[in-house]
Parts: sequence; structure tokens; C-alpha cells
Amino acid sequence: MHIPQDELQKFQDGTMNTDEMIHFLEHIDQCDFCLEQLLQDEETSSEHAPAYLQDKILKKAASPEVQTSRKIHETAYWMKLLCTGLRTAVGMGLALIMLFSVSQTDFTALHTSPETKAKISSSLDIGFNLSQLSRKVGSQLSENSQNISDNLSDLTNKIINGGK
Repeated sequence: MHIPQDELQKFQDGTMNTDEMIHFLEHIDQCDFCLEQLLQDEETSSEHAPAYLQDKILKKAASPEVQTSRKIHETAYWMKLLCTGLRTAVGMGLALIMLFSVSQTDFTALHTSPETKAKISSSLDIGFNLSQLSRKVGSQLSENSQNISDNLSDLTNKIINGGK
């Protein structure tokens, strides 16, 4: 037996006594149909705020302190937007100035002096000599490590083979 509609309404209104509430909850725990009815009733019931509360909310929204606060927030937003726009405009302006000033520079007029050329060539010679030295050291290390590896291999083979 399912719970009648008037019992569901009493539950929603909160007018059930303790015994009725216990019986109702025990039945809802066992009966999926009644639980579904209760959930549908909850979904379809739309509670409205009392009229006096709506008037209070509208009066508060129209009050000077709320309007002032709203204008302050709005002004702060527009000021942030203005500052961001100005920063962007200044950055773009500086970039354009730099672009046009660099494009008019004649780089062919820059010539190196003989002293600078000598310093550059001597530093290149030093770099070349260092490169050759590192190659020689690397090859010697490689040869010597190979010799050590071969000697160790021979020694371990002799130990394993009993001295042969």
C-alpha cells in the first residue's frame, strides 16, 4: 500500500507528528514508488519569496550605498581597462620608434680597425690550438684506456682458464 497524497503533503508542510514521521520514513525507505512521488512533488513545488521580502530587496538595491558601491566597482573596472590600454599603446609606440630608427642605421659604415682584426685573428689562433690540444689528449686517453681494458681482459681470462 502506497502513501496517499495528503500524507505526502503533510510531510512537505512539516505537520506530521513523530509517529507518523517514523512510519512515513520507514515506508519511503522500502517503497521506490512513493520515494519517486516525493521527489517529483519536491521538483514541481516552487516556493516564492514573500512579497514583503521582495520589496525589501528592491529598496536595498536602490539605496545610495549600494548604488555608490556599484559605481565604484564599475569605475575601477574602467580605470584598469584604461591603464592596460595605455600600457599597450606606449609599448607599441616604443616598438615602432625602435623599428624605424634601426631600419635607418647604415651598418656598412662600420669598419674594424687593423688592431681589432689582429686581436680577432689571434683569438681564433688560440682557439684552434686549444682545439688541437684537446683532440690529442682525447685520443691519448682513448688509446691508454683501451690498453688498460685489454690488459684486464687478458688477466681475467688467465685467472678463469687457470693460468693458460
